[in-house]
Amino acid sequence: MAGVLRRSSPERYFQPRADGATGSRARGEYTENSVPVCACSVCVAALAALAVIPQGSVASPPATGSGSYAVTGAVATGVRLADGNVFVTETESADATGTLTGTFAHDLVVTIHPDGSLNFRGKGTFTGTVDGVSGSFEDTIEGQGSVVSLELHGTITILRGSDDLVGLHGHLTIEGIPATGGTYAVQFHMDG
Repeated sequence: MAGVLRRSSPERYFQPRADGATGSRARGEYTENSVPVCACSVCVAALAALAVIPQGSVASPPATGSGSYAVTGAVATGVRLADGNVFVTETESADATGTLTGTFAHDLVVTIHPDGSLNFRGKGTFTGTVDGVSGSFEDTIEGQGSVVSLELHGTITILRGSDDLVGLHGHLTIEGIPATGGTYAVQFHMDG
């Protein structure tokens, strides 16, 4: 049977073969140029299904802002000395105004070195509004400064938001005076 392809799955339709005889799809015979009806139906159905699948959400474009913050409280929960360094574990709160309006609360480890320089790191939360949208977020904070020159700079990284700030990501750079306050610049976006 020249020009006949064999197929194992049975179907109930008939189609003429190239030699003019009638072959049964039930017997699995197709001409080389024939396309099974069910294969076309499957392709059409697959394309139709793809057309109605919702596409992934798109993140908002990055936004920037700025403002100031003032430390409103700090409670030392532990102090340790080692090799001339002072390690202070503390809980610190600060009020922010500007693009972020609300309150930060951080659990910090501050290391003060013999020359007066310092490093800090910790985790915390913010509750308030970001560019007018209410909610809260979790963050990490780290930086350095000096108790001699009264300078501080660092970074706050926004990890995850809640309430209307779900999907919030971004970071703040902070400049200021240790245990007092300063300014911040923020860059953020919302996942869609």
